Amino acid sequence: MSGEDYLFNDFKILKADRSPCPVCGHPTGDCTGVSPLEPKKIFGIGLFESLDNLQTHTVLEDIYEDRQVTPLQSRKVIKYHKGQVIPLSTAQELGLID
Repeated sequence: MSGEDYLFNDFKILKADRSPCPVCGHPTGDCTGVSPLEPKKIFGIGLFESLDNLQTHTVLEDIYEDRQVTPLQSRKVIKYHKGQVIPLSTAQELGLID
């Protein structure tokens, strides 16, 4: 897919690269969320149920959970490591994305 492909003649499909963001104008495309033009929703998430099962999310920091070790003790253990790729539905359940 080239950088100039279109979907339905109205939506431009952009590939991930280090060019300026077309929405907020961040110079490297790393949108920080401080722009009034930041996107409110990512196109595709929740739009097609069949595609939602294929989408993934990369964990940005370790996620811990409490596990019962004995009846009186529990420990925090890492459930998902930083950099691990998890299903989109799991990321939504954990509150990582809207």
